[in-house]
Amino acid sequence: MAYDTIISDWNGTIIKNRDEKPILETIAVDLFKASIPFHLVRAARLLNVKAELESLYWQGRQDTEFDFIEEMFKIYNRGVINGLPISFIHRSVDRYAARRETQQKIDRRILRPIRFCHQRGKTTGILSSGYGYGIDRVLTVAGFRRYFDFREANSFKHKGGRAIEFLLNIYKNKPQLLLRALRRRNLDEKTTVYIGDSEDDEGCFEIARYPIVAFFATEELKERCASRYKAFIPQDEKDLANYLRNI
Repeated sequence: MAYDTIISDWNGTIIKNRDEKPILETIAVDLFKASIPFHLVRAARLLNVKAELESLYWQGRQDTEFDFIEEMFKIYNRGVINGLPISFIHRSVDRYAARRETQQKIDRRILRPIRFCHQRGKTTGILSSGYGYGIDRVLTVAGFRRYFDFREANSFKHKGGRAIEFLLNIYKNKPQLLLRALRRRNLDEKTTVYIGDSEDDEGCFEIARYPIVAFFATEELKERCASRYKAFIPQDEKDLANYLRNI
């Protein structure tokens, strides 16, 4: 094997969800349930958040220049997250991770080959704009967390045990952070595999010696990345596993 490191994206790559909307919705629903019948003002505020988000989803579908992710987090931070105990968030995320529908969205076609490589001494990691604690919990329930040596992702800013906001420190800047993560661990991009699924990963495809486009990616992105970055496009799990064994 000519590589010694595998780094993967999370949303749209290992899990089918394109963003953290399902986790945020779970937290909001749990908070709403906890607000009835004794915290009606908070419940009313959450209903207003729901209406704002519905308007946001419609706007996002109409405007291709609209940054849906940033606006979504602004609404959730203001109307749901700010002041919420971190322990409450963790309990909600624990429930989300354990749900059957969540576990069914995990792409084991990617996780099993990564596990194989990790067991044979390769360094493996995740670089994601998703929620780090959520990633850890979903993978732990699935039995795969121990096959990743590191995970770099976003988190909640908090003080005194209460959340202030969800920080998008990793967003539209993954190439720089990929290089930083490699340098910090004395790893070389020339011996690195990078697996991703979106435009946000294209800069990483350009850096890593062995780019791979994930199964959930669009056909358009697969074709573009194969042409532009000579990215490998696996047809199925066996194809991916053979590629990782033979490069």
